[in-house]
Order: sequence, then structure tokens, then C-alpha cells
Amino acid sequence: MLTKLLFTGLIILGVYIFYRYRGRVRSQPKQIAEPTQPSRTGRVAVYAFVCALLLISGAVFFYQWREAHQVVTIRVIDSASNNVTIYQAYRKSIKGNRFESLDGKTVVLGEAERVEYIDGN
Repeated sequence: MLTKLLFTGLIILGVYIFYRYRGRVRSQPKQIAEPTQPSRTGRVAVYAFVCALLLISGAVFFYQWREAHQVVTIRVIDSASNNVTIYQAYRKSIKGNRFESLDGKTVVLGEAERVEYIDGN
């Protein structure tokens, strides 16, 4: 997740440097040119682009955070005795055959157990 934010920041920094450097490259060293100001539409376009990138990055971060913090009901069924145990955990805490329940228990599932995940919608 941090890499996505850093990547977005690098893109923003790259666009900023590109537009700053672009104005310097256009002037030729042999001619004395008056300093030029970037056009107003170009400046507005850059700011709009940067704002759009920030809004999209924020929205993606929020939706991923919301999904990771969704509570899931987990039913573990022991195939030998048909005992059913019900846990609740955050979706982000489920990693393969182990998860951490909301009350802090770390549960490791065996190969003989069946598991049902029920979304908390």
C-alpha cells in the first residue's frame, strides 16, 4: 500500500519537475529572451491533473482500507466430529489457513477442517 502512495508521489513530482524544466529548455542560450510565464490554461491543467491524482489515490486507499476492515464470520466445521465453531475476524487478518479473531485468538486450521466464510453485509 505504501508503494502505491510513493509511486503516486513520484508521478506528481515528475510532472512538477517536467513543467519547471520545460520552460528552461525552450530558451536558446545564444538569444537573450525575456522570462516567459507558463500559460494560465497549462497551469490550470497541471493543477487539475495533480488534484485528480490525489483524489483517485485517496479513493483507492479508502476503499481498500474499508474492505480490509470488513468483519467476516468464519464457520469452522470439524469433519471428524461435525462440531461447528464460529469466529469473527477482519478480512485483512485472514492469511491462508490461519487468522486472528476479533477477540485476539490466533486460529490455525487443519487439513481435515472445512471452512465457510460469510461476509458481514
